[in-house]
Amino acid sequence: MLGRLKTAQYSVVISDPFLRCGTIVAANLGIPHIANSADDGTFFDKMATGVPLPLAYVPSIELGYTDQMTFLQRLENTCFFGLSNIFKSWLYANVYHDLVHTYVSEKETIQSLTSHTDLWLYHTDTVLGFPRPSMPNMVQVGGLMADRPVVPLSVDIEDFMQSSGDDGIIVVSFGSMVHTMSTERKEMFAAVFAQLRQKVVWRYLGEKPAGLGNNTKLMSWLPQKDLLAHPKTRAFVNHAGRNGVYEALYHGVPMVCLPLFGDQPGNSARVVARGLGVSLDFRTVTSDQFHQAVLRVLTISSYRETAARLSRLYRDQPQSPMDRAVWWIEHVIKHGGLPHLRARAVELPWYQYYLLDVAAFLLAICSAVLGTLWYSCSSVCRKVCCKRGGKLRSRRKATIIYV
Repeated sequence: MLGRLKTAQYSVVISDPFLRCGTIVAANLGIPHIANSADDGTFFDKMATGVPLPLAYVPSIELGYTDQMTFLQRLENTCFFGLSNIFKSWLYANVYHDLVHTYVSEKETIQSLTSHTDLWLYHTDTVLGFPRPSMPNMVQVGGLMADRPVVPLSVDIEDFMQSSGDDGIIVVSFGSMVHTMSTERKEMFAAVFAQLRQKVVWRYLGEKPAGLGNNTKLMSWLPQKDLLAHPKTRAFVNHAGRNGVYEALYHGVPMVCLPLFGDQPGNSARVVARGLGVSLDFRTVTSDQFHQAVLRVLTISSYRETAARLSRLYRDQPQSPMDRAVWWIEHVIKHGGLPHLRARAVELPWYQYYLLDVAAFLLAICSAVLGTLWYSCSSVCRKVCCKRGGKLRSRRKATIIYV
């Protein structure tokens, strides 16, 4: 396969950094590499870009924390980051060791190859995401597909939307979770939807729930973005998947999030922190809790007002995320890589990166100066004390002779 790739003369390799095969292929072909990261990539940031990562306010996305963490949350964030780094470093080193030596060089490691990545595309943005340090070769393209043109709905779906009247509709999609959802969960959701005045469009697979209401339309596939763009849409019930969250943000639709794994807890935490919606535990949520959460998003005007405001803020960009990604990819191809954007930090030993050698040198100098001062002061004190002691003894002798 590598032979065919070399013959085809590709200009760049774009791959997910979670799987490092793309890094090895790029090094073997001698062409630039672009990492397309689906999440914040805190592990890859630190190890491969050298970006500072202050764990006091940069949470691991899997934990579902915000940038305002309590002491215990910061403790958990620090321990989680440290342990996951150790595990991932060991895992990647063992999995890719032979591949790197076979197809690249015995002098290279998977970490050294990853640090040569020319560009990092992150599916994050400054509206939904929390502020954090960055590097020149780290580009945010959150909501890559959110601004694609809206396609008119089919006649049957449009008729269903219009039949909702002023109450509007609720879009429901749990992504791939729809395949693994238990019957109990499905029945619970169906019963809650049946109690609402709004119509519901639900992406659903499997046997029809027994408690399904007449206001709910089941579909095996949803034109999700087109539904979220519809003026009748009032809320979006979802699993906090990144694409769905950005589509809702783009169209100003408040959300009820039920995250399960991966980046979903972090996405959900951002939705709540920005006032875009509420979050519930998918595994433990009760019928009453879910019902109250949906009503809260529907009836409290601040959610829709915040969603509309953040939508305007998100859209107000000099480039769309797609245009920005295309420009940077073409920029990498045009110049054959962007090594000048890579920080020297990725090549420094850990003790130099953390300035431990400088700290040790300064500590040694301070210790030497303080030691010298202490020795000098001690010597002076001893001499002064000796002189005073001699004078006192002389006075005592003189007094005794006089008497």
